[in-house]
Order: sequence, then structure tokens, then C-alpha cells
Amino acid sequence: MINTFSRLTLIGAALLSVQTLAWNDDMTLQNTKQLTLDATSTSELNVEAGAGFLNIVGSDTDYITVKAEIYQHQAHNNYCLNLAKKNTAATLTADNCNNNEQQTRIDLTVSLPKTMTLNITDGSGAISIDTTSATKIHDGSGEIHVRNIAGTLDIHDGSGSIEARNITGNVDIQDGSGSIYLVNSQQNVKISDGSGNITVKNTQGNVTISDGSGGINVDKAASFTLLSDGSGSVAINNVPKQNL
Repeated sequence: MINTFSRLTLIGAALLSVQTLAWNDDMTLQNTKQLTLDATSTSELNVEAGAGFLNIVGSDTDYITVKAEIYQHQAHNNYCLNLAKKNTAATLTADNCNNNEQQTRIDLTVSLPKTMTLNITDGSGAISIDTTSATKIHDGSGEIHVRNIAGTLDIHDGSGSIEARNITGNVDIQDGSGSIYLVNSQQNVKISDGSGNITVKNTQGNVTISDGSGGINVDKAASFTLLSDGSGSVAINNVPKQNL
């Protein structure tokens, strides 16, 4: 377990350190808790998180392990933190429990079996995911970094940049604002974006984009379809001309 958390810390440190430092100016680390669940017969993890970063890494393990760092102005227990299993799905809940008077931010570091699918609902804070199965993310705000997904990737994001690498299944991204960078995907890509630059590289499937504003750069795909484009340059390379 120590080696797993060391790996998680190294992966997430560069992505999350700046935002974490900013948050730490507002709240103080009051407590750290560990949650563990036997995931031998579990195929899915649902994450319901409020404020705080979320760092998830899959590996060859039979357990879901969570390190939760509790940040508050003053220490209190009026927040929700729970890891439970029902049938073949596990649910991790970490939020403020609608407590508007005593705020809590919970930073989560999660280790889980790499064959497990993810369904994430997140309020705010950076998200980092590495080596999982099919993954769905519904996010309010904050950067999203995803890589090594053995399955589909579905992201609905309000604001914040998105970077995804090495996705074996279809990719569907719906984004309000923020840049999108996708490289090395094996199936079809569909992106609907309000504002921000879009870069898609080395995709074996078809690429379909609807864009409000911001540049578009597609390099190597089976085909490219631009459904709508408000403003910004469009650069297409290594795509069969008959499909443009």
C-alpha cells in the first residue's frame, strides 16, 4: 500500500500542487483518514465528490483504498465521507453534505483495480485518472487529466482544461470552456466545445467537432467532420482528403 500511494503522489504532484497551495491558503489540514474496501466482486466505482482534488490510479489490486485529507477553517465533523458497496458497485462519497456554515474540502487519493469502471460526479478541483476501464466524468470546474483508459471516455465539463492520452474506446467530450488536448485514441472522437483550443492527434477513428470559439488542430484521423465553428483557425493534417 505504501508503494501505491507513493506512485499516486508522484503522478499527481505536478498537476495538483499549484491548485492545492492556493486552497491551503483558505483552509487548514485538520485530519487524514484511510478507507479500504475489498473489491474482489466489484466492477464499478461511483464517486460523488464536492470540493477538493481527485487522484485515481488503477493497478493489480483487489482493494479500493482511499486517502482523504480533510481541510477546514476550524475542525468539525459536519461533512460526508463514506466508502460502501452494494451488489457489484462501490460508492465513494466525499462532500460538504450541504453544510453551508462549516465548509469542508476533501482531497482524495484513490487506488483501485485497473479493470474497474468509473462514474465520477465532481464539484470543483483538479482530477487526475490513470489506468482504469471505461470512465465517465461529470465535472463542474477544474483541470482534468486522464490517461491509459481501457474502454470509453465520456466527459461533461463546465470549465477547465482537459488532457486525455491513450484511450482505447470511443471518446465523447462536452465542454463549456477550456482547452482540450487528446492524443492516441483508437476509436471515434466526438467533441462539443464552447470556447478554447482543441487539439486531436493520432486517432484511428473518425473525429467530429462542434466548436464555439478557439482554434482546431486535427493531426491523423480516419476522417474529420466539422459540424459548426464560431471563430478560430482550423488546421487538418494526415486525414484522407475525400473525408474532409
